[in-house]
Amino acid sequence: MSEDAPPSTLPALLARITATRAGHDAIATMTETVDYAGLDRRAAGFARALLALGAGKGTHVALLAPDGIFWMSAFLGALRIGAVVTLVSTLSTPRELAYMLRHSDVQILLAARRFLRHDYGQHLATAFPALAGQPAGALQLPAAPYLRSIWLDDPSGLDWAGGIAALLRCGAELDARLLPAIEAEVTPGDDAVIVYTSGSTALPKAVIHTHWNLTRHPPALARLFLVTPEDRMLPMLPAFWLGGLAMAMQVLSQGATLVYPYSPDIETVLATLQACRANRVNGWGDGLTRLRELAQSSGVDTDAITGLGPFRDADGVLIPPHLQSNMLGMSETFAPHSAEPINIRLPDNKPGASGRAVNHYERRVVNPETGLVVPPGDVGELYLRGGALMRGLYKKSHAEVFTPDGFYPTGDLVRIDADDYLTFVARKGDMIKTRAANVSRLEVEAALNALPGVKFAVVTGLPDAAFGQIVAAAVVPAAGATPRAEALLEALRATLSSYKVPRRLVFVTEEEIPRTATGKLKLHELAVLLAGTAQV
Repeated sequence: MSEDAPPSTLPALLARITATRAGHDAIATMTETVDYAGLDRRAAGFARALLALGAGKGTHVALLAPDGIFWMSAFLGALRIGAVVTLVSTLSTPRELAYMLRHSDVQILLAARRFLRHDYGQHLATAFPALAGQPAGALQLPAAPYLRSIWLDDPSGLDWAGGIAALLRCGAELDARLLPAIEAEVTPGDDAVIVYTSGSTALPKAVIHTHWNLTRHPPALARLFLVTPEDRMLPMLPAFWLGGLAMAMQVLSQGATLVYPYSPDIETVLATLQACRANRVNGWGDGLTRLRELAQSSGVDTDAITGLGPFRDADGVLIPPHLQSNMLGMSETFAPHSAEPINIRLPDNKPGASGRAVNHYERRVVNPETGLVVPPGDVGELYLRGGALMRGLYKKSHAEVFTPDGFYPTGDLVRIDADDYLTFVARKGDMIKTRAANVSRLEVEAALNALPGVKFAVVTGLPDAAFGQIVAAAVVPAAGATPRAEALLEALRATLSSYKVPRRLVFVTEEEIPRTATGKLKLHELAVLLAGTAQV
């Protein structure tokens, strides 16, 4: 690689940033701050320790810990030797842990012992009862047949786990020439990470991204998010989710600073933001809204913190929300594939658009029924190729995931206009086919949510022999309200075409709505709930 060529592997990226930003803060927390030279040393320590265990290119290493210096050091260290890192959610239950560690063929697990209310030692013991009585470093678990060792920052009371401190000492005697030689053998096309992403049905998908995706896409995203080397970014999305990982890699690619709170508690986030002098926040949804409200009530100038205040264009003029880029991406695309920079006002005739293709993504919009490309402006399913598209889904063949010419059917219904601006319409699963007509479940939900006595509603399709599918709704009543199903359906008939009105409506509690850890609706489980609950 020439001096001017952009780094395309993690070892090359880290080496270049360390050479130019050695003394600049890399990660700041309330208790400790490490600069890029220090982060490089810590990552090298993990890399040498893993080599001493016999790990190398292709070894599957799982990482289970909250965001921070430990997480990033272990992550970078594993990638420096060409290992493949499975990112494990700190929200995982024992059952989910067992599935991910088995499914992704993990050989080595690096983990924190505790985070918030979780004791991951207990979680692992529950997930794998056969751990009891096994020696540390020589595990034999039929339920996770490749897993050989588990390393915790606090292994006390767990005979089957080794300590992270002891692990790091294992690499101290390694030949100093070995790590650079191994890093030189890591290539852009090598697998780097496995990220689990929950869909609306069945088990989570295991998305595989390469070193190229991990190093070359984030700088393109950084230009969209206007990340600069002097920024101090607090990501609210954890790095075990692709959105959090993509932002972390954006910040590192620019030699900027990551600011990590020790807890997602909003008061803690705000205290960290202030103490560590963050000038950027990356978040979404209710968490970001609550942080903004708390910051404003605490006298913080939210307009001075990008991401907390309203977005402005290059001249400082406020951009109306409907004319801000509604960036569109997914775990499979390593975050946005279609977007405009955050300081660009969309054309007035493109409200709500995501924007044009990012970083050489190829986009195709096809009729979901025929597979034929639709004319510009027509709605169809988005197919993607190129860019930072995942290498594939773990344990799935190429033919199961991609079209013969290499496109990935995303399941997103979109339209792309003649100016190449993409606008998201719905998920394909959000469309219900009833009596040969398409019904948007989101449209029905919006109509239900507008009715008195409804706190919120969720809608899906249920199989039906006569209709193909019927529209079915689960309704959470508003506090103190006792709506009747027939009264709600009658009210809907005044605003919706008859074929869109639910043929089944049940009342449920908010806790009964099945969601993933990220808040996504589990449509398959919702259908089971609706089919098995009596209509009132």
